[in-house]
Amino acid sequence: MTTLHLDKVLSNHVFAFLFLFSRLGSVIMLFPGIGESYVSPRMRLMFALSLSFLLLEPMMGRIPPPPDAMADLVKMLSYEIIIGLFFGTMLRLIMSVLENTGSVISLQMGLSNATILNPTLATQSPLTSALLSVSAVTLIFITGLDHLLFRSLMALYDAFPAGGSLMPGDMAQTIIQIMNRSFVIGIELAMPFLVIGLLMFIALGMMQKLMPQVQLFLITMPVQIWGGAILLSLTFAGILTIWLQYFNSSLDGFFGR
Repeated sequence: MTTLHLDKVLSNHVFAFLFLFSRLGSVIMLFPGIGESYVSPRMRLMFALSLSFLLLEPMMGRIPPPPDAMADLVKMLSYEIIIGLFFGTMLRLIMSVLENTGSVISLQMGLSNATILNPTLATQSPLTSALLSVSAVTLIFITGLDHLLFRSLMALYDAFPAGGSLMPGDMAQTIIQIMNRSFVIGIELAMPFLVIGLLMFIALGMMQKLMPQVQLFLITMPVQIWGGAILLSLTFAGILTIWLQYFNSSLDGFFGR
C-alpha cells in the first residue's frame, strides 16, 4: 500500500504552477491584444495566472521534478522566462510590419508630422501606422488567429522542452531573420505608395524647373493627401490580408508545420 504524502504533492504542484507561469507569463506580457499597454497589468497578470492554472494538469507530464538546489531552481526558471520573452519578442516583430508600412505611407502622403497615440505601442505614431496597428489587433481576434497563438504556446514546449538548455546562437539568428523579413514585408506592402509618390515627385520636380516662381509643392499638398487617402482606401484590405498570411506563415515556419 502506497502512502500519499500531502506535502510532497503540494510541493510538486506549486513548483509546476510556478514553472508554467514563468514561461506563459513572459509570453502574455508581449502577447498581441492581451499584452498591449492599454490592458491593465492586473488583468494581464490574472489572465496569465488563470491560463497557467488551466494548463497545469495537462502539462504535468512535461514538467521536470523540482530541483534540490536553489541555484538549479533559479536556472530552470530563468530558462523558462527567457524562452517566453523570446517568443513574445518574435510576435512583436511580426506585428511591427504594419508599423513600418504605416510610416512609409504617411511619409508619401505628407502626413509624417500628423501623429496620434498608438495604443499598441504606447507612443506617438503617424495616423496610418496607428490605424493599421489597431486594425491588425482587431483582425487577430475576428479571424480566430488568436486560437493559433494559444496553440503555439503549447507547441512551444515541443520546440523548447521544459528544463532544456538555451540555444542563444539559434535564437539570435531567428530574431535577426524575422526582423529582416518583417522590415522587407513592411516596405513591400507600401510599394504602391512608393511608386506613385516617386512618379508624382518626378513630375513635380520637372514642372518646378519649368516654373520656378510657383511653389508647386505647396499647391499640390492637398492633392497628395487626398490621393494618398484614396489609394489607402483601395489597398487597405489587401495590406491586412497579406499581413495575416505572413503572420500565419511565420508561425508555421517557426514550428516546422
